[in-house]
Amino acid sequence: FCGFCECNNPSSPAFLLSLRFIEISGGRLELYAPDNCPQITTLINHKDNTKKSDKTLQAIQRVGQAVNLAVGRFVKVGEAIANENWDLKEEINIACIEAKQAGETIAALTDVSSLNHPESDGQITIFTDKTGVIKAARLLLSSVTKVLLLADRVVIKQIITSRNKVLATMERLEKVNSFQEFVQIFSQFGNEMVEFAHLTGDRQN
Repeated sequence: FCGFCECNNPSSPAFLLSLRFIEISGGRLELYAPDNCPQITTLINHKDNTKKSDKTLQAIQRVGQAVNLAVGRFVKVGEAIANENWDLKEEINIACIEAKQAGETIAALTDVSSLNHPESDGQITIFTDKTGVIKAARLLLSSVTKVLLLADRVVIKQIITSRNKVLATMERLEKVNSFQEFVQIFSQFGNEMVEFAHLTGDRQN
Protein backbone atom coordinates (compact mmCIF):
# COMPACT_ATOMS: atom_id res chain seq x y z
CA PHE A 1 0.00 0.00 0.00
CA CYS A 2 3.04 2.31 0.27
CA GLY A 3 2.55 3.15 -3.39
CA PHE A 4 -0.33 5.35 -2.33
CA CYS A 5 1.82 7.47 0.00
CA GLU A 6 4.36 10.23 -0.39
CA CYS A 7 6.15 9.92 2.93
CA ASN A 8 8.87 7.34 3.50
CA ASN A 9 8.34 6.72 7.21
CA PRO A 10 5.30 4.47 7.78
CA SER A 11 5.38 5.17 11.52
CA SER A 12 4.96 8.91 11.12
CA PRO A 13 1.54 10.61 11.32
CA ALA A 14 2.26 12.37 8.02
CA PHE A 15 2.52 8.97 6.33
CA LEU A 16 -1.03 8.18 7.40
CA LEU A 17 -2.48 11.20 5.65
CA SER A 18 -0.26 11.24 2.56
CA LEU A 19 -2.71 9.08 0.66
CA ARG A 20 -3.44 8.90 -3.02
CA PHE A 21 -7.03 7.96 -3.63
CA ILE A 22 -8.63 6.22 -6.60
CA GLU A 23 -11.35 7.21 -8.99
CA ILE A 24 -12.97 5.60 -11.98
CA SER A 25 -11.78 6.63 -15.44
CA GLY A 26 -13.04 4.82 -18.49
CA GLY A 27 -14.58 2.09 -16.36
CA ARG A 28 -11.41 1.24 -14.44
CA LEU A 29 -9.67 2.32 -11.26
CA GLU A 30 -6.96 4.97 -11.43
CA LEU A 31 -4.88 6.85 -8.89
CA TYR A 32 -5.89 10.32 -7.82
CA ALA A 33 -3.71 12.61 -5.72
CA PRO A 34 -5.09 15.73 -3.99
CA ASP A 35 -3.38 18.94 -5.13
CA ASN A 36 -2.47 19.76 -1.53
CA CYS A 37 -0.78 16.42 -0.79
CA PRO A 38 2.64 18.06 -0.14
CA GLN A 39 1.07 20.24 2.55
CA ILE A 40 -0.26 17.30 4.57
CA THR A 41 2.88 17.32 6.71
CA THR A 42 1.90 20.84 7.78
CA LEU A 43 -1.53 19.60 8.79
CA ILE A 44 -0.35 16.72 10.91
CA ASN A 45 2.91 18.10 12.33
CA HIS A 46 1.75 21.46 13.68
CA LYS A 47 2.32 21.91 17.43
CA ASP A 48 -0.68 22.13 19.72
CA ASN A 49 -1.33 25.39 21.52
CA THR A 50 1.38 27.26 19.61
CA LYS A 51 0.85 30.46 17.74
CA LYS A 52 0.52 30.21 13.99
CA SER A 53 0.02 32.83 11.33
CA ASP A 54 -3.23 33.23 9.42
CA LYS A 55 -1.49 31.87 6.34
CA THR A 56 -0.46 28.67 8.12
CA LEU A 57 -3.92 28.15 9.58
CA GLN A 58 -5.51 28.64 6.18
CA ALA A 59 -3.07 26.12 4.69
CA ILE A 60 -4.01 23.60 7.38
CA GLN A 61 -7.69 24.14 6.67
CA ARG A 62 -7.18 23.79 2.89
CA VAL A 63 -5.38 20.49 3.37
CA GLY A 64 -8.15 19.19 5.62
CA GLN A 65 -10.72 20.16 3.01
CA ALA A 66 -8.63 18.60 0.21
CA VAL A 67 -8.42 15.32 2.10
CA ASN A 68 -12.17 15.33 2.69
CA LEU A 69 -12.90 16.03 -0.99
CA ALA A 70 -10.56 13.23 -2.07
CA VAL A 71 -12.27 10.86 0.34
CA GLY A 72 -15.61 11.90 -1.13
CA ARG A 73 -14.42 10.91 -4.59
CA PHE A 74 -13.05 7.67 -3.22
CA VAL A 75 -16.34 6.82 -1.51
CA LYS A 76 -18.30 7.41 -4.72
CA VAL A 77 -16.03 4.94 -6.50
CA GLY A 78 -16.44 2.42 -3.71
CA GLU A 79 -20.22 2.75 -3.77
CA ALA A 80 -20.26 2.28 -7.54
CA ILE A 81 -18.16 -0.87 -7.19
CA ALA A 82 -20.45 -2.13 -4.41
CA ASN A 83 -23.58 -1.64 -6.52
CA GLU A 84 -22.07 -3.74 -9.31
CA ASN A 85 -20.85 -6.51 -7.00
CA TRP A 86 -23.57 -7.64 -4.63
CA ASP A 87 -21.41 -10.30 -2.99
CA LEU A 88 -19.10 -7.56 -1.68
CA LYS A 89 -21.68 -4.77 -1.35
CA GLU A 90 -22.08 -4.83 2.43
CA GLU A 91 -18.34 -4.99 3.18
CA ILE A 92 -17.48 -2.20 0.75
CA ASN A 93 -20.31 0.04 1.97
CA ILE A 94 -19.23 -0.34 5.61
CA ALA A 95 -15.65 0.58 4.71
CA CYS A 96 -16.88 3.53 2.64
CA ILE A 97 -18.96 4.82 5.56
CA GLU A 98 -15.90 4.63 7.82
CA ALA A 99 -13.78 6.47 5.25
CA LYS A 100 -16.42 9.18 4.83
CA GLN A 101 -16.70 9.69 8.59
CA ALA A 102 -12.92 9.93 8.90
CA GLY A 103 -12.68 12.47 6.08
CA GLU A 104 -15.43 14.61 7.59
CA THR A 105 -13.77 14.42 11.00
CA ILE A 106 -10.45 15.60 9.59
CA ALA A 107 -12.18 18.49 7.80
CA ALA A 108 -14.06 19.47 10.96
CA LEU A 109 -10.98 19.33 13.21
CA THR A 110 -9.00 21.53 10.81
CA ASP A 111 -11.81 24.01 10.17
CA VAL A 112 -10.17 26.93 11.95
CA SER A 113 -12.69 29.39 10.50
CA SER A 114 -15.34 27.99 12.83
CA LEU A 115 -13.30 28.86 15.91
CA ASN A 116 -12.93 32.22 17.61
CA HIS A 117 -9.22 32.84 17.91
CA PRO A 118 -7.72 35.81 19.78
CA GLU A 119 -5.54 37.69 17.32
CA SER A 120 -2.33 39.49 18.19
CA ASP A 121 0.17 40.91 15.70
CA GLY A 122 -1.08 38.64 12.96
CA GLN A 123 -0.64 35.55 15.14
CA ILE A 124 -3.43 33.16 16.16
CA THR A 125 -3.45 30.38 18.75
CA ILE A 126 -4.45 27.12 17.08
CA PHE A 127 -6.83 24.82 18.94
CA THR A 128 -7.02 22.04 16.39
CA ASP A 129 -7.21 18.61 18.02
CA LYS A 130 -4.04 16.92 16.75
CA THR A 131 -4.82 13.65 18.56
CA GLY A 132 -8.25 13.56 16.93
CA VAL A 133 -6.76 14.19 13.50
CA ILE A 134 -4.28 11.34 13.90
CA LYS A 135 -7.04 9.01 15.12
CA ALA A 136 -9.18 9.92 12.12
CA ALA A 137 -6.17 9.43 9.84
CA ARG A 138 -5.67 5.92 11.16
CA LEU A 139 -9.33 5.10 10.57
CA LEU A 140 -9.07 6.58 7.09
CA LEU A 141 -6.02 4.47 6.26
CA SER A 142 -7.74 1.32 7.53
CA SER A 143 -11.00 1.89 5.65
CA VAL A 144 -9.27 2.91 2.41
CA THR A 145 -7.14 -0.23 2.58
CA LYS A 146 -10.26 -2.36 3.05
CA VAL A 147 -11.93 -0.87 -0.01
CA LEU A 148 -8.78 -1.27 -2.11
CA LEU A 149 -8.44 -4.92 -1.14
CA LEU A 150 -12.11 -5.59 -1.88
CA ALA A 151 -11.84 -3.78 -5.21
CA ASP A 152 -8.80 -5.91 -5.99
CA ARG A 153 -10.93 -9.01 -5.47
CA VAL A 154 -13.36 -7.64 -8.05
CA VAL A 155 -10.55 -7.13 -10.57
CA ILE A 156 -9.19 -10.63 -9.96
CA LYS A 157 -12.67 -12.07 -10.50
CA GLN A 158 -12.93 -10.17 -13.79
CA ILE A 159 -9.53 -11.49 -14.93
CA ILE A 160 -10.47 -15.09 -14.10
CA THR A 161 -13.79 -14.74 -15.94
CA SER A 162 -12.03 -13.26 -18.97
CA ARG A 163 -9.42 -16.03 -18.93
CA ASN A 164 -12.10 -18.72 -18.83
CA LYS A 165 -13.82 -17.14 -21.83
CA VAL A 166 -10.57 -17.24 -23.79
CA LEU A 167 -9.99 -20.90 -22.89
CA ALA A 168 -13.54 -21.84 -23.91
CA THR A 169 -13.14 -20.09 -27.26
CA MET A 170 -9.81 -21.84 -27.83
CA GLU A 171 -11.53 -25.19 -27.34
CA ARG A 172 -14.17 -24.22 -29.89
CA LEU A 173 -11.43 -23.10 -32.26
CA GLU A 174 -9.83 -26.55 -32.11
CA LYS A 175 -13.07 -28.18 -33.23
CA VAL A 176 -14.01 -26.03 -36.24
CA ASN A 177 -15.15 -27.83 -39.40
CA SER A 178 -14.96 -25.03 -41.93
CA PHE A 179 -12.82 -22.05 -42.81
CA GLN A 180 -15.78 -19.68 -42.34
CA GLU A 181 -16.35 -21.01 -38.84
CA PHE A 182 -12.63 -20.70 -38.12
CA VAL A 183 -12.61 -17.03 -39.16
CA GLN A 184 -15.68 -16.27 -37.02
CA ILE A 185 -14.39 -17.97 -33.88
CA PHE A 186 -10.83 -16.70 -34.34
CA SER A 187 -12.20 -13.15 -34.51
CA GLN A 188 -14.04 -13.76 -31.23
CA PHE A 189 -10.85 -15.21 -29.75
CA GLY A 190 -8.93 -12.08 -30.75
CA ASN A 191 -11.46 -9.76 -29.12
CA GLU A 192 -11.44 -11.78 -25.91
CA MET A 193 -7.64 -11.81 -25.81
CA VAL A 194 -7.58 -8.02 -26.16
CA GLU A 195 -10.01 -7.72 -23.24
CA PHE A 196 -7.90 -10.14 -21.18
CA ALA A 197 -4.73 -8.19 -21.99
CA HIS A 198 -6.36 -4.91 -20.94
CA LEU A 199 -7.51 -6.34 -17.62
CA THR A 200 -4.12 -7.83 -16.76
CA GLY A 201 -2.31 -4.73 -18.00
CA ASP A 202 -4.45 -2.42 -15.86
CA ARG A 203 -3.73 -4.55 -12.81
CA GLN A 204 0.03 -4.39 -13.42
CA ASN A 205 -0.14 -0.61 -13.69
